[in-house]
Amino acid sequence: MDNINEPRPLGDEISDRERGRIFVTMNATFRDEEKCQAAMETIVKDAHAADGVTSHFWFKSNDGKSLFVVEQYADEGALRKAIRRFTSARVSFFRSIKVAGVSVYGDPSLVIKVMFSPLRPTYMNYYEGYSKTVADSDEAGIKDVERNRVFVATNATFNNEAKGAEAMKALVQAAHSETGTSSHFWTRSKDGADLFVLEQYEDEQALADHLLANQTLKAALLESMEVGDVTVYGAHSDEIKKMLAPLGPTYMQYYGGYSK
Repeated sequence: MDNINEPRPLGDEISDRERGRIFVTMNATFRDEEKCQAAMETIVKDAHAADGVTSHFWFKSNDGKSLFVVEQYADEGALRKAIRRFTSARVSFFRSIKVAGVSVYGDPSLVIKVMFSPLRPTYMNYYEGYSKTVADSDEAGIKDVERNRVFVATNATFNNEAKGAEAMKALVQAAHSETGTSSHFWTRSKDGADLFVLEQYEDEQALADHLLANQTLKAALLESMEVGDVTVYGAHSDEIKKMLAPLGPTYMQYYGGYSK
């Protein structure tokens, strides 16, 4: 596999590698939370040490019943290697939960789809955006900063795709130049009807800075689309909740894992 930590291109240009990420998400409920947590700790440790597994982040609903997992892979090669590492901890994990749904975002090949077929996932294809490359680190183990990431997931549809696509590209370009906005990744369903946006921020302050810096661009985008549900993962401050209140988001809290 190519070095995933290659330098970013000069200026604000989005590189092909930043467009080539693959995200996998899973919604589930607990059968045996104690066994799930024990398996999770092993899975996360193994993933953090593996090449190309940029995120393996876990969130829990406020009522403690639901689990959400978001995984990010540098490319398809990294995902294939991860699927083949079907350890005893992963077997234990799947026995400890009830899977409600799995989604794969990006441009997975037929090989990946065959490997995922037992989970019957939903697929969304890359539409626009990026996920930035990760800097090298010689420090072993999960760093505290890697536990502070914030994700925002949005389901939506365009009511005016031409205007929406123009506004989307402008917002993505602006976000790409922001230090704290690590991902602004847009995918769409095969029929083109549905959109899914996954944003990642270094921490809550980076999310607040992004919202304050791009109000005009976001307003133009919202005029061209119908927002379905919005979920915020890892943020809990009153400031963030106030800023996002018009979208009526659901909040889920950090449960385990990392995002590099």
